Amino acid sequence: MSTPTSTAAGCNSKCFRKSDPLEDNYRIVTTSKILVVDDSREICRFLKHTLLEPAGYQVLIANNGTRAIHIARQHQPHLILLDINLPDISGIEVLQRLKSNGHTAPVIMITSHTDPATILQAFRLGAKDYLSKPFAPDDALAAIDKALSAARWQREREQMTIALARANHKLKEQIKVWEALDKIGRAITATLNEKDAQRRLMQGINQIMRVEAGSLFLVDARTGDLVLKVSLRGKLENNKEIRLSPGQGVAGWVLQHKQPVLISDAYKDKRFFPGVDQRHTGFLTRSILAVPLIVHNKAVGVIQVLNPIGGKRHFDASDLHILETLASSVAVAVENARLYERMRTAITIDTLRKTVTTLSHHINNSLTVIIMLSKFLQDKAESLPDSTEARWLTKSTDVLQQETSRIVEVLNVLNQVTNIRETNYLGDEKMIDIDAELAKGLSHRLLHQTDG
Repeated sequence: MSTPTSTAAGCNSKCFRKSDPLEDNYRIVTTSKILVVDDSREICRFLKHTLLEPAGYQVLIANNGTRAIHIARQHQPHLILLDINLPDISGIEVLQRLKSNGHTAPVIMITSHTDPATILQAFRLGAKDYLSKPFAPDDALAAIDKALSAARWQREREQMTIALARANHKLKEQIKVWEALDKIGRAITATLNEKDAQRRLMQGINQIMRVEAGSLFLVDARTGDLVLKVSLRGKLENNKEIRLSPGQGVAGWVLQHKQPVLISDAYKDKRFFPGVDQRHTGFLTRSILAVPLIVHNKAVGVIQVLNPIGGKRHFDASDLHILETLASSVAVAVENARLYERMRTAITIDTLRKTVTTLSHHINNSLTVIIMLSKFLQDKAESLPDSTEARWLTKSTDVLQQETSRIVEVLNVLNQVTNIRETNYLGDEKMIDIDAELAKGLSHRLLHQTDG
């Protein structure tokens, strides 16, 4: 509160006491705008030209309440000096209207009487202080400094609160990403089977992103098409074969441009490919988020998730940030799984080839003896008289030679094992599919024998 010491129009030497230079400099630096609302033109001129502008403030003047409200809305002053008694509407009413309009600048009331009820009402409406006419200039400057400092600290606290909230949100998002990467890492290391690793990856991504469905597309190195490898909706896996050419559908567009896509309304986007949708199962795609899998600046696949759950209807920028972060790890994991599968196949084939070569050496030695013995018996049978026993022996040697030839062809086929496909045997076990190659080899041998 301020204590009157002199009149505003005729102040003594105390009115012009030199204030602290640092305070003066501070006032000049701030250049805060102050709105003076008073019907006395003499007081307004004194406050503007003698007191406030020399102290470094910008000053706006209003001689009535209506004009004050208009200037406050238009110029947004940092502080208002408001006379309670105005010719059109009271200062209290001005204060009420400013508050209802959301004006938050501090207000210092100016009054020629100290009616406690009026002052109390002003404070309830948000006034920060009051000055009683006549007031000392130093008291006015002190009240203004105090109100502006309090408002400045309040703004800084609010800004700091907002900054802390944003930082906290970013930290939570980063922790979420770290947790996601940890889950993805554990999913990757839990298995070295390529298909199983892909399934585990999508299970982890669907849980982390909290989505209805998610799919993993990988590029077919032979055709360049984008092939659906894993598509999970909850615990249900869609085994439908889907191939997209570069640029086809959302995933194809992402592959072609190597850029992520966030779609809020799938059916309004021209890139949406309904063939990927599962409307026949009651599933309706609303929002799509798709990011490319990049390895050495080359797009090797696409991760696509559909429809966020948990109260969200559409994906947002934070979801995109998380999925892009995950995609970098997934791309490496997918590529590692592919390399491992190729290495495992190469090692298996190499081991099998060495085994076949070793066995072939020993089997061929035995076959040589059998073939020589068969030939010897055949020659003996032909020299015997034509009898049942001789025909039986001849037939037996023929069968022996045929079976020996078959064994030789099997060994020849196994020696070319790199060109042989695999076929299902039991469960996930694989067995070399040599039937076609064996039939081809035997038919070729028979044709050669016929030509001979």
